[in-house]
Amino acid sequence: MDNPMTHGTTTRTRLITYFSLTLFCLTFFGCSEPKEPWDLHTEQGITLMEQGKFPEAEQELKSALLLAEQFGEQDPRLIQSLTNLAILYNAKGEPDEAEAFLQQTVAIHEKAPNPETADLAASLSNLGALYVTQKKFDQAQQHFERAIAILEQSQGSDDPETIREIENLAGLFVQQSQYDNAEPYLKRVLESTEKANELESPTLVEPLNNLALLYRAQEKYDQAETLLLRVLTIKEKQLGPSNPNLLGSLNNLTLLYSSAKQLGKATPLLERMVTITEEGFGKEHPRVAITLNKLAEIHRLQNQPEQAIPLIQRTITILEKAEGPEHSGLTGPINNLAVLYLNTGQYEEADPLFQRAISLTEETMGKSHFRVELALRNYAQLLRKMDRTEEALVQESRADDILAKNTSSPPTKEVKSEE
Repeated sequence: MDNPMTHGTTTRTRLITYFSLTLFCLTFFGCSEPKEPWDLHTEQGITLMEQGKFPEAEQELKSALLLAEQFGEQDPRLIQSLTNLAILYNAKGEPDEAEAFLQQTVAIHEKAPNPETADLAASLSNLGALYVTQKKFDQAQQHFERAIAILEQSQGSDDPETIREIENLAGLFVQQSQYDNAEPYLKRVLESTEKANELESPTLVEPLNNLALLYRAQEKYDQAETLLLRVLTIKEKQLGPSNPNLLGSLNNLTLLYSSAKQLGKATPLLERMVTITEEGFGKEHPRVAITLNKLAEIHRLQNQPEQAIPLIQRTITILEKAEGPEHSGLTGPINNLAVLYLNTGQYEEADPLFQRAISLTEETMGKSHFRVELALRNYAQLLRKMDRTEEALVQESRADDILAKNTSSPPTKEVKSEE
């Protein structure tokens, strides 16, 4: 699970496959060769689309389509024009129009004398990716599976295009939390990549990570650890032991150990992350504060407040200096330090911190934000410990009002640190 005391700017690594439509455009060689009108409209339309000038891009790409329609259905420029317009309409938030254009591309390929080609697979994949954005998952699955079958026959089972489509299908299952369905496909991606590369090739990092993070989601912690340690070994060999680019892999391992309740294994990794971050970015960089906060939470979970408190104090000092005393990123660490003081009986130290956490959270997130409710309930617990019952009731009433606005759940009195 994610670090429950880390707040605000944490970068979490998750198993996500990004689905995207493939932009078709021609590569132009040389600057002296004259360009045909279709080339000019297409090039200008794509440039305008990339600039976010959608009305102008639409005009240019539609002009290109009118010209392409004169070339005949089997001319590749027609497919390119239809696909480019589909991408434009999808970017504009008009998926139904995009779908119609992509369906045209599939229909054109299917009319060809030999339709089962990589070109048809590309159009099917584009349509599948669009269906993912529309949450039409069954239709997306059908299109990805058909694209895979075509590519396996036309390109081979281990062809990079085939593997890319298998990744898309696995990602589709992951997006629906169908982890068991995704697993064989991610295994296949890794096995294919291993066939084509040396065992310590950096190319293996992505498929190893994807399968490892899937295993973590399935709570197969031993399998996940094996793969993540392998990733770390590959990256250490490539980059050296102190490169900041190792931080992602180290973080993945710490999250795994936190999820598996193996906190003793997480502690030295986070200490290493602190050292690498300090050396790479400077001791006062906000990235250092983020990692210190994670390390503090690991110590808190191991009932080691004496180690956790100075780490959070340093976190707050760094963030105040880097971002200013009113920055929203301070709300979590301030609340968490107050909770630690509360849990260790240091009530006088906790009181002003809870008040500051409440005020800052209201200012930066709004008075009805769920984090305000959390801070109010934490403060009420402190007030009760200090025999200030009437004040505690006031805070609890305010928290109940916020809860009533946001949810129908019953109020809780548990003291919590912020995520």
